Amino acid sequence: MESCSELSYTVPKLTDFSTSALDGAVRELFSALEQESAAVASENDWKAFRDRWMARKNGILTQLNDLWLKAAPGANKRDVGQRVNDLKPKVEQAVDATLARIQSGASSGKLAAERLDITLPGIRRPIGAEHPVIKTMNEIIGVFRNLGY
Repeated sequence: MESCSELSYTVPKLTDFSTSALDGAVRELFSALEQESAAVASENDWKAFRDRWMARKNGILTQLNDLWLKAAPGANKRDVGQRVNDLKPKVEQAVDATLARIQSGASSGKLAAERLDITLPGIRRPIGAEHPVIKTMNEIIGVFRNLGY
């Protein structure tokens, strides 16, 4: 993934809980999600991406609950809660789609690497082995030949 400084989305602390302010915050969140998803290039990047968005303790979805839902005044809690609940499956879907994209790209690369040219000649292996007595006799003959006999 690209460096975190370029893509680091932080959940804004909302002070205005009007419909237009919520819509703007949601659009900004989806824009950041798409940018980070596009930057994922490997499975390790995907794991970091998934953890960043879906981790239980400090993931962005958890921060939405803390910074938007819990901070919302009583009159706006229902609207904010519905939006947060609508965001969760969409974020999960984007994370799953990113994994599918990574895996399909990796599998097509593997298939290209595993292709064989079946027109190439095979490897011929010698059949059997030399008998130990014949092998010893050939070594003795080789020694005498090197001595000049």
